[in-house]
Amino acid sequence: MQKGLVKQLVEEIGPLAIFGMHKYADNNQILLQPVIGNQPYDAVVTDLRTKPASQTYIEITQSHEGENDYWRRCELLKKGYVFSYAAVIKASTKKTKMPVSIPPEATSVEERVQKELERILAAAKGKEGKDYPANTSLIIFFDDTPPFQEVIDNKKLDSFVNKTILNLDLRFSAFCLVGSGRDVFREFSINK
Repeated sequence: MQKGLVKQLVEEIGPLAIFGMHKYADNNQILLQPVIGNQPYDAVVTDLRTKPASQTYIEITQSHEGENDYWRRCELLKKGYVFSYAAVIKASTKKTKMPVSIPPEATSVEERVQKELERILAAAKGKEGKDYPANTSLIIFFDDTPPFQEVIDNKKLDSFVNKTILNLDLRFSAFCLVGSGRDVFREFSINK
């Protein structure tokens, strides 16, 4: 649904801004520069606090459902509402001519949180075994809107990351979880 620069804005620049707000606050000695194109990172961080200035890199990815996110947005535009964690059923018929249906069913809080953790893990696995420049951090942008924080506090989230994600073959210097609700920011060193 989103293409070109709009896609870059939503998927990379927005998460980069939230990351910068958490990590660097209002420090005007840190420059975050998005990089659009085909390179192994999405942004360059220039730290002017050091002489000479130092640079690090950021790779940004999303925890999402892939194609199902697209179908949910279509349903939202079409009907004005969508059940955000209900199953997406891809079964059209000549009669309905509807490519998908999303039944009106509620999802338990625990199931919703578990699905989000699974999407975070899937996003990390998508970066596993790939080479990146030295001093590159991985940001996974995810849905931390309520009730996420009511079920998963920072201690539980850290435990999840330590048990599942930091054991992957991630070739980054650091790993960050950045919440779309701007509440969660967790940073982990990767020592490999």
